[in-house]
Amino acid sequence: MKPAVRNRLIIGAAIMAAAIFLAYQMYYSQTPARHADHDHAIAKIDAGGFLWIEGRDGERRNLVGKPGKVLVLHWFDSAAADFSEQRQAAQYAASVADDPMIDIAFVASAPSWDGLDELAADIGIPTDELYLDTKFKTGALFGVRRLPETLIYDPSGLLAHQARGPMSWSQRRLTAQLESYKGGVDEIH
Repeated sequence: MKPAVRNRLIIGAAIMAAAIFLAYQMYYSQTPARHADHDHAIAKIDAGGFLWIEGRDGERRNLVGKPGKVLVLHWFDSAAADFSEQRQAAQYAASVADDPMIDIAFVASAPSWDGLDELAADIGIPTDELYLDTKFKTGALFGVRRLPETLIYDPSGLLAHQARGPMSWSQRRLTAQLESYKGGVDEIH
């Protein structure tokens, strides 16, 4: 074999190997971090990017980044038949409103803000803690599957707890749980 042909084969193989490696890296960099059960919310929100929810008056909140405090995201359906869990969650949110290390956001899955103010007043959710996910796009990207669903992230942005469906908003139990998350979690839920 001539040296020129051999060199072209070596260079071609190196380029092909590099292309395969880059394609592999690109594919896995676009896959969200998942728990072994593959039915899990985003495990780390401290990466770059944007996942927006809409606040009052068109203001948007980006949920990506290190929250710096325990972040509780409670998604619920504004057309649900029963809001007893949201009432309990609103009572809990009121009880920890003065704690600067806990941020609770209520995210309504609804087509628009129409009727949400009245619903929030009826349930007891402060309007500054109420957000809207109109097309459920952000919820779907987060890995929210069944409403209501609650995701709790530690101050560094690691998923500490996920509750699919209704969860207990018992004052003592949840307060102890959130207090333990303030220092961070060792393992993603």
